[in-house]
Amino acid sequence: MKKQFLSLLLICSLAGNTQELVPQDQMPDIALPRTLDGTISKTSSYKGKLLVIDFWATWCSPCITAMKELEDYKKALGDKIEVIAISDEPEERLRKFMKARPTTLTLASDTAGDFRKYFPHHTIPHTVLIGPEGKVYAITNASNITLDVLKVALKGVNVNLPYKKDKIGFDINTYFTADSTRPRQFSLLPAVEGTGTMSKNYMDGSYKNRRFTIVNMPIEGLFRLAYNKNYSSVINEYDTVKRKYADEEKYCLDAWIEEPDQKKLMAFIQEELKRNFIDVEVSLEKRKRKVLVLKAKKDAISFLKPSKENNDLYGGGGAHFEGNGVKLDALADYIESFGLYNGKVVNETGIAGRFDLFIQFQPEKKDSFKDELAKSGLYLETAEREVEMLVLKKK
Repeated sequence: MKKQFLSLLLICSLAGNTQELVPQDQMPDIALPRTLDGTISKTSSYKGKLLVIDFWATWCSPCITAMKELEDYKKALGDKIEVIAISDEPEERLRKFMKARPTTLTLASDTAGDFRKYFPHHTIPHTVLIGPEGKVYAITNASNITLDVLKVALKGVNVNLPYKKDKIGFDINTYFTADSTRPRQFSLLPAVEGTGTMSKNYMDGSYKNRRFTIVNMPIEGLFRLAYNKNYSSVINEYDTVKRKYADEEKYCLDAWIEEPDQKKLMAFIQEELKRNFIDVEVSLEKRKRKVLVLKAKKDAISFLKPSKENNDLYGGGGAHFEGNGVKLDALADYIESFGLYNGKVVNETGIAGRFDLFIQFQPEKKDSFKDELAKSGLYLETAEREVEMLVLKKK
């Protein structure tokens, strides 16, 4: 019993050594994740330099944009700065990325999340700036790191950047509590600080197909989801002030109705949004737009795997699409929704039916998605079409 107690005490003691760091903390002398060339260094190795730790992923478009900027800063400042880009993806995936898109940054894999424990976060990119004396200057969004900021930090000046403090452990399933005695409900709530934007359709349980929840969405996004439109299908003439997405006012929404009916649920949310935002005028209008058209070769049907399932939902990420029992409309929606094309995507394959589809590609490799699409007998073309747009105006 004594041996077991001592073992437990040792485990607790070791676990306690990993303490979350905040701005102004002195960086402990700890090992960084192993880089792709096999190097394992300690944080003390970079004293006298600026050390930028950038948490990222190969599927994250804002991360790639941030990396390009960090590459420019590194080129401008030379050996005065070191940038270590840490991903929770395996080394093999990072090597494929680097082969397709070489970078001057140092890439490292932290699949176990050991180093991340010092800087816990919910969304990426998540960027840490450590000064020449080893003090944590900033934990912030990558967009706040500029060349001017880095030049000031190099002088040993503790720069004051917005603190990115994510709400760790946020769970959309437990954050919103529902009163099951109420047959229908619509709640518009303030944003949840420290977490990202997300939404949930309830596909099982007592709220199946009759409840919808949204977290941290601006007005345009609320109406867009209520009308089942993608970003490129919205014209916002209500709010024409250009600002960063992070600076837009956001809301949470939770709504349910008496019976399982997605169309009735969305119609209910549409009407409630109009009641809450009385100065917003909403209309559906046909507008001519440049679009991307999904097409099929003559023998495409022989490459597609028919499915007995009936499903209008799919899984996807920045590097894959997966759907069982989906129409090809779902694939067009994925290309549009996940930013593979900055505009409307239209399905003109002429192929009906439902299929099991799985497409995996390397987003950083040119034409990788098109090449994988071709294996299913499908291809893409640009054209002009009249498409339905959701237009928001001020009353």
